[in-house]
Amino acid sequence: MPDNLQVKVSNEKAGSILLENNEYLFDYTTDNHDAFVSLSMPVRAKSYANPKLHPIFEMHLPEGYLLSIIKKHFSKITKTDDFGLLQLMAHSIKGRLTYEVNSTQVETPLSLDALLHPKSETLFDELVTRFALNSPLSGVQPKVLAKVRDKVTLPLQEYIVKSWGDEYPHLALNEFYCMKVVKLSGIEVPEFYLSDDNKLFIMKRFDIKDDGSYLGFEDMCVLQARQADEKYEGSYEHIAKSIKTFVSPKHKKKALRDFFKMMVINTLVQNGDAHLKNFGVLYENINNIWLAPAYDVVCTTLYIQKDIPALHLLGSKKWWSKAFLIRFGKESCELSPNETLTLYDECVEAIHIIAMEIKEHIEREHDANVKAFLSALLSVFETGSKKE
Repeated sequence: MPDNLQVKVSNEKAGSILLENNEYLFDYTTDNHDAFVSLSMPVRAKSYANPKLHPIFEMHLPEGYLLSIIKKHFSKITKTDDFGLLQLMAHSIKGRLTYEVNSTQVETPLSLDALLHPKSETLFDELVTRFALNSPLSGVQPKVLAKVRDKVTLPLQEYIVKSWGDEYPHLALNEFYCMKVVKLSGIEVPEFYLSDDNKLFIMKRFDIKDDGSYLGFEDMCVLQARQADEKYEGSYEHIAKSIKTFVSPKHKKKALRDFFKMMVINTLVQNGDAHLKNFGVLYENINNIWLAPAYDVVCTTLYIQKDIPALHLLGSKKWWSKAFLIRFGKESCELSPNETLTLYDECVEAIHIIAMEIKEHIEREHDANVKAFLSALLSVFETGSKKE
């Protein structure tokens, strides 16, 4: 493969990325200032040089499970370094940012019903075989991006389908109930489901508009010009600062309120994986940027007993007290004392209500392993809802 790729923004040729002498160079080939590839890379004549793949291009590279599958199948026939992976995945990267590649691949869609009511115990393995190379998704857990038709009369949609391995049992159930807490607290979330057999967590892609066009999406690694392997570096104060820097004034107040609530929930449900790639922004253009919906919220201490938060807050990595979180809300999220208390209480109430749902699930559940897992999750939720 040639060591260069043509980059398009909203189907318009914007520039090219080249690997030369172990350095990545991106050059704009357009004068259209709306055709920027990233909020942190405005259109200019000078090249953007980087010793590693630029964060905006790295953002879609597979990690963890998907990466191991792709390397297993392709390492003998092509390079699987970052640029090789980008070239390999380029045909499947669909969004505001795309690449000019020749592809005649035709994808046969699934039905949403088939995902929600699986008839095969190996459905996820079948999805991986079918969609792995079409899944430009970051994150370490097993997941694929599937083309899905909800109803015959509706256009195809894209859903992220997640499973779990022996290391993280019942992760789909875990994420389902944590995301229910987030939704009930009033934070925007993508449309999501749990399959009947509790094995699959299914989430609709949130950067596609109703008319089929794409919004821009950039995670905090991109906005802070960090590589993916730096996603555990920095602090939640830095994320708040990035929100203030990039989010449009008309959306800033809501963004900071929602980010504060995300931090409260991540603390109370003990989500130790709320790193830089799990927060981001969406945008239509440079004048309309807002905080992306919340995603990838799970209780990690059920798998890593002494897990700690992903990033620093107020100089420490620990499960912070209510007073610490309230202080963060006032100092970094520009909230009044009354606002922080009200928003905190909304999160606690959401956890309490979902805890009651988990109790009901435990009572009707017949699988002893599932019951035990839900009881452990319930204990975390009940402790969190009483945290001071």
